[in-house]
Amino acid sequence: MAHASKTPDSTEPADEIGDLRAENRHLKDAVSTMRETLEALMLDKNAAVQKAMADGRDEIETLKAAVAAQREAMERLRADKDRLIQEAVALGKSESRELQTAVTSLRDRMEAALMDERERFAKERRDAEDEIRQLRQTVTALRDTVSAGGRS
Repeated sequence: MAHASKTPDSTEPADEIGDLRAENRHLKDAVSTMRETLEALMLDKNAAVQKAMADGRDEIETLKAAVAAQREAMERLRADKDRLIQEAVALGKSESRELQTAVTSLRDRMEAALMDERERFAKERRDAEDEIRQLRQTVTALRDTVSAGGRS
């Protein structure tokens, strides 16, 4: 069996085909591994997207519930404030009526006191005028008596 001498650059076609088959198998294994990795990444990505969407929906529902609770609290607060305002207005009206009644009563009492004072003043004036008239009559009578007594 005589073999031709082999040089490092020369290869037999059978060896070359074997090398190509080995490289092809190696590439197929690499592609298969990459495909499996890509599928795993896609599954992870899909799971992450689904989780993000579920978390987003949960957060939206939580925010909706918080908004509804805040709206209810605001409505209760508004109703309480409206009630307090109505009570204050009613109290103010009641106090106003009471003050009007008190003012009317005081005015009536003041007018009655003023009328009484005027009547008392008028009576005192009449009494003083009567007394002055009587004193004048007495003075006139005394003069007449004194003058008649001086003539006799």
